[in-house]
Amino acid sequence: MIMLSPIIESIPDIDKECVALCDAINLYAPKIRTVESCCGHGKRTYKIWLHIGNEGLDELPKILYFLDVCHNGRPGWSCEIYTDCGMSPVSFKIQGPVGDQAYDDAEYIAGLIRAYFEENMAKG
Repeated sequence: MIMLSPIIESIPDIDKECVALCDAINLYAPKIRTVESCCGHGKRTYKIWLHIGNEGLDELPKILYFLDVCHNGRPGWSCEIYTDCGMSPVSFKIQGPVGDQAYDDAEYIAGLIRAYFEENMAKG
């Protein structure tokens, strides 16, 4: 059984298709926080928004690595950096495909993240 991070357990209305990937990010990159997500509901792209302070930037490559098609075999995933009209601090948005492909991919990518971190944690 996969244990969920306390952050995900405390969010009652998260799209079920986003749980695995949000949880893997929150659990294995503790300086990165998922702040919003939407599976796209089969009509729009899959999205997860991240809050990353300066101290979290060193963890970002460990997550982005698994979004790259050459490491996951699943095309259509990216991470965008943006701000708003008021020059707010930058935000990060993970974006994937639409519909069932995105949901399957997200589960698969979450599994890759979990496996990598669990293997490296076991090595010490």
